[in-house]
Amino acid sequence: MKKKLLIKVMTTTALLSSSIQPAFASTELTDIQGSFAQDAIQKLAEAGIINGQGEGKFNPTGKITRQDFAIILAKALNLNVESAPVQPTFSDIPADSYSYKYVEAATQAGLIRGLGNGTFGLGQNLSREDMAVLFARSLSYTAGADITVGKASQLKFTDANFISDYAKDSVAVAVELGLINGNSNGTFNPQGNASREQVALVASKFLTAQQKIKEDLANQQSEEQDNAVPPSATTDDTVPIPPDSSSSGSSSGNNGSPAASTDSAAPTVAIMSSTPVPVGGNVSVTSSETGVVYLVPFEDTPTAISGLNTLVTDHRAAKKSVTAANTQTFISTEGLAAGVYRAVAVDAAGNVSAPSATSIELVENTIQTTSIEFLDARTIALSYDEELDTTHIPTVFNEEGHTITSDLVVKASDGDVIYPISLNNDDVLISGKQVLIKLPFPVQMEEYLYISYQPQAEENALRTLSGKKAQSINEYKIQYSETNESSLSLSLAPNASFVVNPSLGVNDSISLSVSANPENYNKRSIKSLIQVKRGETLENLLYNPEDKDFDIIDTEQHVLGSISVTSTSDALTINPNGDSGLTIVPSSSLSDMNTQLVFTLNEEGNDQSKQVFLPVTFDQTKPSVTDATYQNGNITLSFNEPITVSFPSGGSSTLEYAPSGDFTAEDKKVLLGGPAGIVSPEIDYQFSLVNNQLVFMLTEEAFTRYNFATPGKFRVTLIGYQDYAKNILEQNQWEVSIPAIQD
Repeated sequence: MKKKLLIKVMTTTALLSSSIQPAFASTELTDIQGSFAQDAIQKLAEAGIINGQGEGKFNPTGKITRQDFAIILAKALNLNVESAPVQPTFSDIPADSYSYKYVEAATQAGLIRGLGNGTFGLGQNLSREDMAVLFARSLSYTAGADITVGKASQLKFTDANFISDYAKDSVAVAVELGLINGNSNGTFNPQGNASREQVALVASKFLTAQQKIKEDLANQQSEEQDNAVPPSATTDDTVPIPPDSSSSGSSSGNNGSPAASTDSAAPTVAIMSSTPVPVGGNVSVTSSETGVVYLVPFEDTPTAISGLNTLVTDHRAAKKSVTAANTQTFISTEGLAAGVYRAVAVDAAGNVSAPSATSIELVENTIQTTSIEFLDARTIALSYDEELDTTHIPTVFNEEGHTITSDLVVKASDGDVIYPISLNNDDVLISGKQVLIKLPFPVQMEEYLYISYQPQAEENALRTLSGKKAQSINEYKIQYSETNESSLSLSLAPNASFVVNPSLGVNDSISLSVSANPENYNKRSIKSLIQVKRGETLENLLYNPEDKDFDIIDTEQHVLGSISVTSTSDALTINPNGDSGLTIVPSSSLSDMNTQLVFTLNEEGNDQSKQVFLPVTFDQTKPSVTDATYQNGNITLSFNEPITVSFPSGGSSTLEYAPSGDFTAEDKKVLLGGPAGIVSPEIDYQFSLVNNQLVFMLTEEAFTRYNFATPGKFRVTLIGYQDYAKNILEQNQWEVSIPAIQD
């Protein structure tokens, strides 16, 4: 993209808010009134880009999944969704999925790349930083150039260091264009989940920016064609113009009129792929006309077809036919040398375009280790710059084989003798960007080991998710010492969630301690929110009432550091709670948009602290029963979220049976009518409340006593049942029919 066009793209910011048209009145979506994105939601719904969730509901504050966002992208960009491949790109998006053709279209356009290991991330919520990446990548797709390069330096958020490296440029551009904003407290919250209304607002702004880019591109191409100088007709580099068949022989074909004018306008070409691309990968190119596109070295851009083809013959360039104008054509880089390349297009009339405004770098399809080190006395880590493919694991030496023919060998020394250490293949683990080698015994202080990696088989060769192969290692020598003990790591625990019900206010404070059994609204465990590890070892936590934080304790009861807990909002206060832990008190003014718990790790002997942010989830919605069924002696109520019984007063459950199906009749039987969870040998059922289901399991004695059969019905009444945010069940009574035929 030329500089003047890039400037025009950036000035789109001022136009975004004013260009959104007022929404027409509609009764289709009944729950968007009061949403800050109401007009944007209505606009996109009328354009068919977004949909509700049925029954006139849009659920503006709900989270959006990755596959649903792919649908929005594909529709907003008007991608071709009818040419999806027969074989799915991702294992978790099969061809019969409702989102399949949209995910495939966005993938073919280079907008979506999945999570690695062949998966897309079905059902996973979209993060705020990934929303920025995908929208910025889509604008680059429209512009025909990467508009994000070098923008990360503009980030001013206090949590900018927590934005993933791959997302920083995109977040900066999205903020600069006004597509997305930070929080009022100066944070961006990159890992926070994007809500449906946030996505709708950003998508509406994106469409305005996209249209502006298209208009500027059209104006720029018009200017370039007006200023184009026709190629000289006297040089050897002139592109030959094919003869017009109507000008030869008789002129009767055109009734004696002059021959039709020839096409002398050069096509325009753009590179769509992000740089760099490993040698052997494909580069996406678009041309404004059908013909041929070439990928040529930056310093070597012939203006004649003969010169372009000579580069291809010499394996210095690559080419591909263009069958449709303004659509992506993928050029294979197999056999090309690493370096910087540009694209050139030739149309059917032989006109050669100017080189693409942007270039792309091809890099060697190999990767070196960034470090080889001990994580602890029994673990060696080989680290790389990119995430590794877990389906390619090198074999290791095992002494039972008697010969060293394995891919990965670890050797130790005994005096002057160096010998291989016997390992099992299970001792090699690929985790993210690292290869972890588990040794069969701890290494002694100051002892040396030698690492060799020489892949013997293609399927065992280490490689990254982008396809780069790891370079060989020839007996790399490492020494174990005190400095090799890895630093502590801090991360959110799997499925970490902190739910707050602002309507409860200060009367329902939340206790945060090390042990919370069972966990409920008022009692939480810090171990369910965060994890502290050294290497692969999960360290323990212990509350320190003197310092009002949590000490990190190893297996030998040594204090390794501490974890402090704070909040990004003054409306969520955190106070010490005696010797047991902390008390977290939400106020009614708490805002869902900018509240996070902040966990800060301070390690002994390390001046640099680490932080993770956990968004506070709001829940003021009453739970409901999604299904009530009877099958094989079990009466099952399914809830839309985990359910508990109110404490300390408890709740009550009543189970009734009416043989006639009429609960006003005298033959009604009460099978249960006491405090929830109390089971006695005399009653006719067993009771189970696990997460999202409540099950009454009728006994054989009950079947003998009552002879349950159609048209009989059961009636369940629940009092005091609630979700973990203390929202009481929306309904408290259900009738369940007995089917005519039982198994």
